This record gives sequence, structure tokens and C-alpha cells, in this order.
Amino acid sequence: RSQVSGPLTKIYFEEGAAVEAGDPLFEIDPRPFAARLQQAKAEYQQNEAQLANAQADFKRYETLFRQNSIAKQQVDTQEALVNQLLANRASLQATVVQAEIEVEYTTITAPISGRVGLRQVDIGNLVQANATEGLVTITQNHPMDVEFAVSELYVPQIASKFYQQVPIEVRLYDRNSSQYLGSGSLLSMDNQIDLTTGTIKVKARFDNSDHMLFPNQFVNARLVADRFEHTL
Repeated sequence: RSQVSGPLTKIYFEEGAAVEAGDPLFEIDPRPFAARLQQAKAEYQQNEAQLANAQADFKRYETLFRQNSIAKQQVDTQEALVNQLLANRASLQATVVQAEIEVEYTTITAPISGRVGLRQVDIGNLVQANATEGLVTITQNHPMDVEFAVSELYVPQIASKFYQQVPIEVRLYDRNSSQYLGSGSLLSMDNQIDLTTGTIKVKARFDNSDHMLFPNQFVNARLVADRFEHTL
């Protein structure tokens, strides 16, 4: 999603391509944001000049007051002006930083590495900030996690190994359990059993370097809870 609104001017990727985290994906017309940044910087510089002049006058007024040449009220008024300009400086600094951030947001980068899908916008479209439909979806394919449920009957066997950091193999097969898709290892498990199903959710991680797994794909998982050697 975009964090600023404006017309889309550039698209940097091909649909279906692999991208790395930080790669530019889109550009929104940066000119209005750059103009606001320049305005904020100009206002900050103007305040700095006024502050320097007010501080110099304040020092002169203090000297004159010690010489009984001016009233104390004039010194207090000048001090208040200095404090006001100091407060304005902090506010204008924040405005400059916010404007700089918005300029950076005009280039939309990939938050993660993965593969981009079909884009939802074209060059010339008006992009709205934080629009619910988003601009493009990135899915992480390497590695890929698979979530499934295991009967509570096997929790003691699984938990005793998992919490002692003993590797637990998980094998994946296609929807019909006829094609082997790959082998991974148990990554995490839930901390409570679902009372309605009598199962516990677990998650396994697979390298997927051969692209056998796809996001939202249905698979059958077989978890190797125990292994018996030298048996028929």
C-alpha cells in the first residue's frame, strides 16, 4: 500500500518477477511533496534568522538593563520572544522531518523479498494513501511455511522433541497424496489444544528452492513423530 496519495508515474517491476527487500516498485509524483519540503525548509531558515536576531537583541537589552538604561519589562518581553522562536524552531524541525518522510514515501519499495503478483494499478492512476485494495501483493517463496493441525494424541511425542530442539521431519504431498513435494522441519507449535477439534496447530518450514510449493496451495502433511530403525 502507498502511504501518500498522488498520481502514479513509474512502475519498476515486471509482474511475476522476484524482488528483494528494498527494491523500488512504484513512484508517485514527488513534485508536490518536494515543494512542501522546500517550503518547510524556508520557514525553518526564516525562523532561524529571526531567532538569531532576537537572541542578539536580548543580550544587548540585558547589558543595557544592567546599566539602568532600559526597563526590566523590555528585557522580559525580548526574552519571551526568544523563547517563542525557540518553540517555533522545534515545531518547524518536525515539519521538515515529516516533509522529508513524505518525499521518501513517494518511492514505494518492497518490504520483503519474494515474488510479486499482478499489479492493481497502472501509470497515471491516482493512488490513495493506505487504500484497502493495495497496489500489488508480494509473497515469500523461499523459505515457505506450511501450517496444519495434528491430533492431540500425538502432542506428547511431538512436544517432548520440539521443546528439546530435536529436529522433527515433515513431508508434504499433493492434494491426492500421490506426489511428493518436499521435506522440511517443524518450526513452531501452538501453546494450547483446540477443544472443538481436539487438535493442535503446528507450522513447518520448507526451503522450496524447486518451486514445488505455492502460496495458499492445499497439501497433505506427514509429520515423522517417531522413527524405528532396523524394522520390517
